[in-house]
Amino acid sequence: MPNKPPSPAARWMISPLEIAAMAGVLVLTLGGLFFSIQDALQLKQALDLNLTQTVIVTQGIVNMQREVQLTRQEVTRLLGGLDEPPRPITRFVFVEIQVNNLAVEIESPSIHYIFAEEDLALVNDIQGQTAASKRLIDNSERAASPDERRVTLEALDTELELLETTIKKLIDRQATTQRAAIFQTRDSLRNSQRTALLAGGVLLLMSAALAAAVRSGLSSRLDRALEADRVKSQLLTSVSHELRTPLAAIQGYSQLMSEQAYGALTGEQQTTLQRILINTAQLQGMVNNLLDRAQIEQGKLTLHRTQFAPADLIETTHSALGILAVTKGLEMTGEIAPEVPAELNGDVLRLQQILFNLTSNALKFTEAGSVHTRIYMPDQGHWALQVSDTGLGIPHEAQPHVFEPFWQTDSSATRRYRGSGLGLSIVKQLVELMNGTISLTSTPQKGSTFTIILPLESQ
Repeated sequence: MPNKPPSPAARWMISPLEIAAMAGVLVLTLGGLFFSIQDALQLKQALDLNLTQTVIVTQGIVNMQREVQLTRQEVTRLLGGLDEPPRPITRFVFVEIQVNNLAVEIESPSIHYIFAEEDLALVNDIQGQTAASKRLIDNSERAASPDERRVTLEALDTELELLETTIKKLIDRQATTQRAAIFQTRDSLRNSQRTALLAGGVLLLMSAALAAAVRSGLSSRLDRALEADRVKSQLLTSVSHELRTPLAAIQGYSQLMSEQAYGALTGEQQTTLQRILINTAQLQGMVNNLLDRAQIEQGKLTLHRTQFAPADLIETTHSALGILAVTKGLEMTGEIAPEVPAELNGDVLRLQQILFNLTSNALKFTEAGSVHTRIYMPDQGHWALQVSDTGLGIPHEAQPHVFEPFWQTDSSATRRYRGSGLGLSIVKQLVELMNGTISLTSTPQKGSTFTIILPLESQ
């Protein structure tokens, strides 16, 4: 009977106990690597998702706070001029848009988890306070006497102050939640790596070296993420409290003084106040553009389409920028072609942002003449938004660069026209998100025309 060939274990003189020990060490090694890699991937996903979603959601909440502050300034101006013909409160429409956007965002499966029960309660409070403010606005517009209108406006001012407080609480809670999530993820990663190193034994030295390299890279990334979160929180706080609030106050009080709410002004005083209003509006535009770019760069901006009237789009922009045109002696006109439908479909907040940036640019670079806004239909499937001016124009060689971020025709420190160079870049990105196109025609010293063409039906 032939001899049976020896098994590999017998040939290599390895006992079953040693085989079991080697298999156990190998399993522990592979398990440690697997869980370390899983923790690393979860950390990367958590950091990317948390930072991206928190920036987007918090930016919307900060924009809401800004519009509430501007609405309060508008109410203050109306209280200071009750002897004049009543004027509608126009800024509150932006607050409603932001509140509706927030309500849609918290229902998204990918965003809902960053809202705790307390946060959802604050969101509900914001919705209720917004509805109450809307009712007070309607009551003020239907007031039969100045006294009744004054009482309603004072109640509205109190309600808006309460709304500001609630929004501030929500901003603070979101920032705290974000930091806690990052620290928790970091601690989980460290504990998992420590367990893998202890269980691996001698054969884990190789995996320990790999884990150390991975951990070093992740720690560096985590440190950068924590620093970015700190800077982001500091920036949002500075913008909402250190920049936005003083700028809104300067604009509001200057507007009251310009309207001679505190007494008659001389010609020189009126001119000075108008310059203050212009510069304040420019500063607010720069701050808003910087924050809007941070949101757009995340690549997850969601458009919220609603029905809107084209006339309201032009009227809102002209109402906000009318003081600039009056101060420079420019004529600001609007035109809607007869074939344009009475209502269009689109994200009205982003469309107002586009028209505001184009019109403010036109006013800034026009010294004499006019700025004209036109809405028309170039064909049956599209509608167009066009802004023309009689200003300085743009040299032919510079026109391919006007939509680049931070690019300006004159970038010297002594340039005449100030700005961040982000307005047209943001406009182009928003238009592309809407599946539209933007074009420019310009002649130096004769003026420029920006034309945006958008699909008539939302896709």
